[in-house]
Amino acid sequence: MSILGDRLREEREKRGWSQVFVAKKLGLKRSSTYANWEYGTREPDLEMLNKISELYEIYIDDLTKSSNKKKSKQDEIHESKLKIAEEILKLPEDKRKIIEDLLKTFKND
Repeated sequence: MSILGDRLREEREKRGWSQVFVAKKLGLKRSSTYANWEYGTREPDLEMLNKISELYEIYIDDLTKSSNKKKSKQDEIHESKLKIAEEILKLPEDKRKIIEDLLKTFKND
């Protein structure tokens, strides 16, 4: 199998989806097309890779490049929020209070 094929299978199985289900979500006429991508006998074009990355919420690079370190878009958003929270916690109490009040104001809109 290819790196791409392995990643496609891994992402699909992680979600408990069948190849038929994924093929339908991608708008493919035949599920064998998707299966061939997983088996590494064929590769999707760039437009389809884009659709696949959106479906799995993962970057195209994470699907195609050899690396043990994969981050989904959700993981990166979560990490970014944690960094912001850590920075806020380092602020003096009066400044943290201002930020808390601002967040409450926006939350009530």
